[in-house]
Amino acid sequence: MLNIAIDCFGAAISVVGLLASIIASRINQLVKRYFIILFAVHLVYILSNLTALLFRGVPGSFSRSVVYISNFGEFFCSAMLAYWVSHYMVDITLKDEVSIRRYKNVFNILMTIHTVILLISQFTGLYYTIDEFNVYHRNTMFPLSFLWAGIMLLMDMKVILDNTGSLSKKQIVGFWAYLISPFIGIIIQAFVYGVDFLVASTVLAGMFMFMMMAFDQTERNIKAIVENETIKASLLLGQISPHFIFNSLMSIQDLCYTDPQMAADSIGDFAVYLRHNMEDLTANEMIPFEKELGFIREYVRLEKLDPDRDFDMEYDLEIKEFLIPTLTLQPVVENAINYGALTCKKEKGKVVLSTRRMNDQIVIRVWNNFEGKRSVTEGQKKHRSIATENIKSRLKYYCQGTYEIDIREEDAEARIILPMNEVMGGQSV
Repeated sequence: MLNIAIDCFGAAISVVGLLASIIASRINQLVKRYFIILFAVHLVYILSNLTALLFRGVPGSFSRSVVYISNFGEFFCSAMLAYWVSHYMVDITLKDEVSIRRYKNVFNILMTIHTVILLISQFTGLYYTIDEFNVYHRNTMFPLSFLWAGIMLLMDMKVILDNTGSLSKKQIVGFWAYLISPFIGIIIQAFVYGVDFLVASTVLAGMFMFMMMAFDQTERNIKAIVENETIKASLLLGQISPHFIFNSLMSIQDLCYTDPQMAADSIGDFAVYLRHNMEDLTANEMIPFEKELGFIREYVRLEKLDPDRDFDMEYDLEIKEFLIPTLTLQPVVENAINYGALTCKKEKGKVVLSTRRMNDQIVIRVWNNFEGKRSVTEGQKKHRSIATENIKSRLKYYCQGTYEIDIREEDAEARIILPMNEVMGGQSV
């Protein structure tokens, strides 16, 4: 009766964990998938154990078949729990794909060995036998059934010890709880018969680990939101250059006397430019590239209002149907103009904006020529530094994109690299 009570309690906890994993909204999809499957395996494991308990000693061929199937499910799922947690642990902890694949290959081999020997045991009685009264009996090789899961858990411990610095405190506590508790349960269960220590230890450890990971994910989400708001505030201070605003207004003032119609059109461009910068600072989604491109064209038109700021702007766009975080491309173009093309004296400065689809990535290039070294004030250096960090932060936050700059003797190229699976899905506003 004690074991039946333990199984019923474990099944209830597994159902709660499964439902919590399904409806959880603040954990990422990788973590959610692992815990949904983990609690589903927990439930099958416990129900198999409960079924075996209920039918053991019940006469009849049907009962005998149920006992064999349920015992197989129990032994298989106990190893599957260790196998699945091990996969999850290396995915969360390790960054090197080669190491992840190496560990997973070992886990696959161990699980395969366990499954093959378990199937053989059904016919040879290696691990256990079912007598003529449908009563379950351990055999001398029973402890071997826990060996393969035990090896996986020991490998998991090594992974955590080798990579403690890359994990949060809650992740470490959650992982160790799940490793140590079932490991102790395996040792006790291997030598003590009568009470389902392993069932109780695994289900409680699984729920505790889920709670730790859910708390960790919530903290990470809150931190990411705070970081994004900080980035927006930094953009507000560093994105719009007062020098550019002053030059644009002075150029428009001159046009009021020489070309009133162009002055009116330029005021409209300037208003749209300011509106874009102000409104999109509060946007929490990416926008179509063509929309960002439209704002860049307006910025270039405003720059060219000043006859002393003459340069060529070219567009070579192979692909335009994708999304991009706001205010990531425009500052790159601004840098290429102000610190590149406008330094040219012997030949006309040029900026080329191009897009290319390369395998599973979209690459945006902003090329410019330049001439010599232009003196840069501390304020300009700070502005450029803030803009660069904001670009990198926004790309990483919104789409796991990257930003890099290659400066050569007479030209420079900035590259924004976007993963296609992050920027091709739907149209944000």
